[in-house]
Amino acid sequence: MPSDKLNVLCIITDQMRGDHMGCAGNPVIDTPNLDRIADTGMRFSRAYCNNPLCMPSRATLFTGETPRGHGVRTNGIPLRRDTPTMPGALADAGYRTHSVGKLHLLPFQTPKGVDPDTLDPLDWVESHHFWNNGALKEVPTPYFGLQSAEITVGHGPGTTGSYRRWLRAQAPDAQALWAPDAGKRTPHDAEQAWHNALPEELHYNTWVADRSIDFLENQPEDEPFFLWCSFPDPHHPYCPPEPWASMYDPGDVPMPMRREGELETLAPFYMEIYESWLMLSGRGAPTKMADEQLREILALTYGMVSHVDHHIGRILDCLERLGRRENTVVCFLSDHGDMMGDHWIINKGPFHMNGLLQMPFLFSCPGLIPQGVESSGLVSYLDFAPTILDLAGVPIPDGSVASECETPGQLPPWPGVSIVPQLKGEVDSLQDSVVVENDEDYLGQRLRTLITDRYKVTLYPGQTYGELFDLEEDPGELSNLWHDPAYDGVKRDMLLRLLERLIETDSRLPRRVNHA
Repeated sequence: MPSDKLNVLCIITDQMRGDHMGCAGNPVIDTPNLDRIADTGMRFSRAYCNNPLCMPSRATLFTGETPRGHGVRTNGIPLRRDTPTMPGALADAGYRTHSVGKLHLLPFQTPKGVDPDTLDPLDWVESHHFWNNGALKEVPTPYFGLQSAEITVGHGPGTTGSYRRWLRAQAPDAQALWAPDAGKRTPHDAEQAWHNALPEELHYNTWVADRSIDFLENQPEDEPFFLWCSFPDPHHPYCPPEPWASMYDPGDVPMPMRREGELETLAPFYMEIYESWLMLSGRGAPTKMADEQLREILALTYGMVSHVDHHIGRILDCLERLGRRENTVVCFLSDHGDMMGDHWIINKGPFHMNGLLQMPFLFSCPGLIPQGVESSGLVSYLDFAPTILDLAGVPIPDGSVASECETPGQLPPWPGVSIVPQLKGEVDSLQDSVVVENDEDYLGQRLRTLITDRYKVTLYPGQTYGELFDLEEDPGELSNLWHDPAYDGVKRDMLLRLLERLIETDSRLPRRVNHA
């Protein structure tokens, strides 16, 4: 007998912008299956990640906490294994929880300056080193609330994990086909860009879809499931296989949002990373390049997105074939975006611009969520985990608490809100602002950003520079108003609201267990 609880299928990509979808108005990119999710549900046009880096953002999606709260302030910080998670709460409530693809809740590398062979592999479950030397052959579970997991670790030629073990078994010599020299470089030799020689059927995107489909096909109808289906693309390197590598003509892709002279109005590290080497959490090499090279990167990125979209269609077809589409919430998102040449920068880092922060965010569930609706209400990734639990009818986990509540007036465990009322069309918006935070340890910087319906402010504590944009008049964020006297009142009000939101979103865990 089918379960009376909703199933949850979360499809996530890596480093994909919110405007790289046909349903978001992109005139070139072909994403029929993402458009299919949007057409049968709701697309949030003002959804933001709370940190523009992989590990902090993914930890927020799993834990419902800010990077301040869960501790993964930037890449390279392991998530604490005892942290309460959304998948863990679902598992405790009777859900079958499974993941395929990228997780990145623990670092890909081992600690700097430490002989990795002196470490316990079980403390470094997502480390390249221990998968490549055979010390890890599977993910030890439970793993952050997941009862089972088949993972990819890394991107492009360096990808390892469960996928690499499968690839070796299927085609022992295929790994060499990942290399740039085995494929075809772009005509203008764009960085990290080539047409991959690996057959499409051996690519990790195919593997992620195949393993997800296998899970769905073998999942009992009477047991609700949570499936985290995580594609490593379109994160660089830009190396899709054919036919996706040749799908887009570089001359057809829209050029990025930028203007001459704007780098002089932004934080100094923008200019530095554009012109020279500067180690950041997301990039080190200078981003200055010829337009022809940038177009090649954009065209290959479009191909990577369409490649993922194709496999998303296979998963959706499977769900429908099994008769489980009607009682399954399908959501699609990415962990963060990519500058893609906007403001003369590519990839990610301490750049709190729309290309990095504004996310694809789609929800679909026939009969529950209105179809073909676009919501412009502000949401952030802090709202993701409480929304999933609300849809599943599962309470937010408090961690270790007393059997009797000491403080009945305490705030909810997580700082985000369930957006179920928005999903059902009952309200247009539930909050007036969202917060983004980013600790760039390489620079000793701590960025904090507030985004409202109209304005966005970014504070660099201790610095005289900052960023203030009027998103209504300047949606491309090309005119920094930080030093404009006419906006002193707006800046003051935004900074005060930023302070309030930082306090409002501070961690509420652990709970008080007695009076004193």
